[in-house]
Amino acid sequence: MKLIHKIAFAIYGRRVRNNEKTYADTRAALEQAHIPLPYDIYISTAYLYAHLLGIIGAVLGYLIAPIAYRLCKTLIDSRQFVSPVEIGGISGYWEVASAVFLTVLIATLLGAISYYLMLAYPYLLASTRKTKIDLTLPHAVAYMHALSKGGLSLISIFESLSEHTNVYGEAAEEIAYIVMDTKYHGTDLITSLKAAAVGTRSEKFRDFLDNLISVVETGGDMESFFGGMVDHYQRSAAAEQSSYLEMLAMVAETYITVFVAGPLFLITILIVMGMMGPGSLLALKLVIYVMIPLSAAAFAVLLSIIAVGSDTKMVRIYTETRRIKQYDDVRTTIIEDDERMLRRLMRSLRWTSVIESRKNPLKPFYSDPAGTFYLSVPAALILLGYTAYYGQGLTVDRLDDAIVAGLLIVLVPFLFFYEMQRRRIRQIEDSVPGFLRKLAVVNDVGMPLTAAIKKISEVNLGVLSTEVKLMRKDIEWSHSTTDSLVKFERRVRTIAISRIVTLITKASESTGNIKETLRIAASDAALAEKLRREKFTSMFSYLVIVYISFAVFLLVLYVFATMFLPVVPSQTAGGSGMLSLDVNTREYTALFMHAAMIQGFFSGIIAGQMTGESVCTGLKHAVAMLTVAYLLFTVFVG
Repeated sequence: MKLIHKIAFAIYGRRVRNNEKTYADTRAALEQAHIPLPYDIYISTAYLYAHLLGIIGAVLGYLIAPIAYRLCKTLIDSRQFVSPVEIGGISGYWEVASAVFLTVLIATLLGAISYYLMLAYPYLLASTRKTKIDLTLPHAVAYMHALSKGGLSLISIFESLSEHTNVYGEAAEEIAYIVMDTKYHGTDLITSLKAAAVGTRSEKFRDFLDNLISVVETGGDMESFFGGMVDHYQRSAAAEQSSYLEMLAMVAETYITVFVAGPLFLITILIVMGMMGPGSLLALKLVIYVMIPLSAAAFAVLLSIIAVGSDTKMVRIYTETRRIKQYDDVRTTIIEDDERMLRRLMRSLRWTSVIESRKNPLKPFYSDPAGTFYLSVPAALILLGYTAYYGQGLTVDRLDDAIVAGLLIVLVPFLFFYEMQRRRIRQIEDSVPGFLRKLAVVNDVGMPLTAAIKKISEVNLGVLSTEVKLMRKDIEWSHSTTDSLVKFERRVRTIAISRIVTLITKASESTGNIKETLRIAASDAALAEKLRREKFTSMFSYLVIVYISFAVFLLVLYVFATMFLPVVPSQTAGGSGMLSLDVNTREYTALFMHAAMIQGFFSGIIAGQMTGESVCTGLKHAVAMLTVAYLLFTVFVG
């Protein structure tokens, strides 16, 4: 990649630098998207790719031109039109002209698409980061508020927050760039804050920095400022989600209108056109196998860009272990009996681990549902291989059966463990606000955090009771509240729990009085849970609408396959006349089944994204719709 950048800059670098003002917006977008490339190298690379793809497009156009010319001539002749290529004996010129035109057209299209896509990518990435900054900023400010209670300086708070970008996301990453600017570039903090305020795309983050600069320059109270911003963000969260849900509702209605009703309308039109003359079958296949999957995939990408605020996503907790070398020069002597006992203890622990794993061999899948793919994917490939090489004749029906069975083998085990894990985590997160409120009440009477956790473990907290009791045992064994909270975070592994644990542990390190921090954490968790429930209630109606629209899609295709096609004569079966199909009706039936399965699979994924903001959440709906479509056409149509 570095070699490509060097070649591109050597060829186009001077041209780009001479037009620096033209690319000012692209340069700002690159900085806002945090793409680690200078603007002149990036734009030079865009020019290089555009010209390379233009050359490839010219070659493709030259190769496709004869085929396109003969196809057009055949279509014109079949409709008994006067072909312009036969007028005046200039057919050879028409062939050359069409080849030149197609070559230039494909080369220009590929080159222009490549160039403008590369220029649009920084804007898209910067816009996505803006949304993520807006969503994670309230949690980052709550973290800064907790640390400010311990009397830490602003730069120390920023440095601590920058170490937790995996928990606080893009807002912490923006703060990390401010820390980097002051730490490595030698810029003073005020200048770095002003530069970050000017360079960011997020208006919310810019407003926060502008207010922070005013407080720093006037020597105001940082704790009061952060506390006021936390209250402001919590009050405005409901209004922001309301506007977000309105946008999501508009997107859902667009999907149902354009991407469900639209393909059904096109399929109906193409079937009618198939009765009027040849040529519609290829268009029908393009709609089913190309347009429906690509449009649904593009819509899924759009939803993933819009819906980036889910706190129920699984996160990987990164830990760092440091080895203390203070006593490396101290020699130790191990007695033979002690060494023998140590070996016996380690052997016993290994056997205990093996026995525990045999008691519940499915336990690893509950913590990592993706582990099922190591077993299900080879099983599905074996089934497909057996069908392809050892089956009694490879037909479309047998291939459909193998593909559907393979998908079910791969997805059903994963979905089972994923839903079990998701249900457990949801129950834990539902219990977290109550746990934090009880913890704050106990801590408010003067009881330290360690004693408060031990006291709370005696109270029934529902599904969270087991986790709190485990925390109590960890405290008793390790005598460290922080370690017990970190272990709790590793067991649950959600963004919401990670934020709460990080907030409490860092606040307890900076100050002994964390009752206000606990109240902030409880309020934040309760607000997040309330907003999640409101969102699910609002979007559940669109989930029902997606199912109803798919049912209508399925019903129309079923009526076509069972009531319409059987009464229409087929030209291959001896039918003639204007109202006749040019292919066997069985081929149309297979196309209808494929259309229903493809539409059902992608509709399920879209439905899951709208309600849960996750493709994995939508897989269960996708599997259900695909299975219903397959069984309907296999059992009732045949």
